[in-house]
Amino acid sequence: MTIDMTPDPGETEANILYQLGISAFQRGNVEIALKFISRSCAFPQAPAMWHRNHAEILDRSGDSEAAETAARLALQRDPDCASAWETLGTILIQRGILAESCACYEKAVELEPTFLQALNNLAVALDRLGRLEAALARYKQVLQFAPTSPDILLNLATLLGELGRYREGLEIVSKVLDDHPNLMRAHSIALEFKRNLSRRGSVPRRVERALVIGHSQGEIRPRRSGTFSPRWQPTIAHQ
Repeated sequence: MTIDMTPDPGETEANILYQLGISAFQRGNVEIALKFISRSCAFPQAPAMWHRNHAEILDRSGDSEAAETAARLALQRDPDCASAWETLGTILIQRGILAESCACYEKAVELEPTFLQALNNLAVALDRLGRLEAALARYKQVLQFAPTSPDILLNLATLLGELGRYREGLEIVSKVLDDHPNLMRAHSIALEFKRNLSRRGSVPRRVERALVIGHSQGEIRPRRSGTFSPRWQPTIAHQ
């Protein structure tokens, strides 16, 4: 009996659509990317990572409910996809569903202990739940793998400020500014800490942590603008 090595026409079309979608997303065209990725994910053989990427692009388009559905579909296809757990956690935390987002990040870290984005975002979620000491432990854990990441260092410094440990936080911010003198977020945090050191007993202004996205091997990238940090082009995780 011979094996038919001819590619399945449906599979070939799905792959072409998927690659066109990824290419459009990398060029910054979210609308076109969404059209191609949505069509590729309609094929029954679409793998978990395609649905995970579909979720990320839907989230970038502002449709968080559809993004959540796509992320959950990815996990139905592959419950051990750490990137899909991280993506679902980030979608949920942006909607204020903190306890479940923590559970998603914890699952991602369980599957991949050095997943920096999941570790950082777990710390952000714990912080927002008021579990500050647990968040502090997670930031220290992620810094073992990314000791020079300005986002994570500033997250740790900000948390130390919430705990009233302004001098420790200011030392960390100063080190960040040595390497990144034009980083406005660092200047803002440093100014806030200096004000609070000069008027002990005042209530500090809350400074948001940077929520990060993507399963890249290089730079950790913030997810959104506004409440989190300046928006950069996120990294799509390929199959």
